[in-house]
Amino acid sequence: MGKESFFAGEETVRATGKINLFLFITGRLSNGYHELETLFVPLPGPADTLVFRSGGRERGLLVRCDTPGIDPGRNTLTRAYDLYAEASGFAPAVDVELVKGIPHGAGLGGGSADGAAVLLWLQRHAPQPLPEETMTALAARVGADVPFFLRGRPCLAEGIGEKLSEAESGVEGMSCVLVCPHVHVDTAWAYAAWDAEMMSFSLTEKTKADKNNRSSYQSFYGKNDFEPVVFAAHPELAALKMQLLREGADIAGMSGSGSALFGLFRNPERAAQAVRTLRERGEEAEVFGPFLL
Repeated sequence: MGKESFFAGEETVRATGKINLFLFITGRLSNGYHELETLFVPLPGPADTLVFRSGGRERGLLVRCDTPGIDPGRNTLTRAYDLYAEASGFAPAVDVELVKGIPHGAGLGGGSADGAAVLLWLQRHAPQPLPEETMTALAARVGADVPFFLRGRPCLAEGIGEKLSEAESGVEGMSCVLVCPHVHVDTAWAYAAWDAEMMSFSLTEKTKADKNNRSSYQSFYGKNDFEPVVFAAHPELAALKMQLLREGADIAGMSGSGSALFGLFRNPERAAQAVRTLRERGEEAEVFGPFLL
């Protein structure tokens, strides 16, 4: 398909990340993947910016990104494009300039959000859009968190993250203080550390959240099974979580496998003061929100 037949010019897409209001690891599959139960909530910010431009080729995706640690030739964007093209036959020539606003490797799902943004962009421009169930299956192949980003609503996720049910989070109107320390936590390391430390405990003893009863899982907010192993390796992260609670956060926790931490505040003035205090200590902190879900 020629490049001018579907799209010309430039289109900018904003992709925001997520936090996990709670995260339980409920099992380990034979293929090495871990089963989870978690509540995803989309963040109001920060955001990655994807600028789509018509490419000077017959087909294919070219990604440009200046952020260190991102391989322009192999990433969630290219994987999403390749899988969509394979499933649909739609493989337009397009260049994407990726400007990272979501910290890389912080547990906020920036790469997954970017992959989902490419899938949704292709779906909007495809002459024959794919069925919803096919999109969900493709998203799961891009990454475990990607199906959530197709929805953009709070979701209770199970399995490896692909089994989603929309949920009422109860965080509407709250402000989010996000702290992104200069600590990189490798997700594969975090899972391996959890396997080594936690698999001796009975997973069946963990209380499961009831997706039909919001009050049954709000008591889990701020709990994350990665925290014991990550905090043991990086005690400064545990100290930051406690600092957020001292500053008045109603809920505080680590997102994903870290290292980003969040504090949710019902009082926006206390959120703003928490940011000032954290910055005085040399931390990178911002306030986003309120949530409008």
